Amino acid sequence: MTKATRGETDFTEGTGNVFRDLGLDSPEEELSKARLALQIHDRVQALGLNVTKAALRLGIPQPKASRLLRGYADGFSTEKLLTFLTKLGQDVRIVVSDARGGSAQGRFVFTMLRKAEGRKRPARRPAVVGGRRT
Repeated sequence: MTKATRGETDFTEGTGNVFRDLGLDSPEEELSKARLALQIHDRVQALGLNVTKAALRLGIPQPKASRLLRGYADGFSTEKLLTFLTKLGQDVRIVVSDARGGSAQGRFVFTMLRKAEGRKRPARRPAVVGGRRT
């Protein structure tokens, strides 16, 4: 994060990962879980499910489903969130490849494919965790 001044107002520019900015442990994992929770929320809305029906479909108690659908992904592993997406009729693809540019450490890249209205091919909405947006 960098500090800057604009006029008389001081502000700190974020890194693009609010979890890193807050100093949380495992900020990349937290961001990926938040994005998965958002995808789950969007899918539940698209299916027209209420919280009770979503909980039944996901196989979790209603209070946990309610919390998840309000964006709280703590208490769920990334694997469990991916499983929820499959229970909601989503395909999940995991691709492992070498890091770009010979980097010693790879990145977690989360890409959601969305069908655009009136288009035959799905629109891509990439999101990168632990690196720059692609």
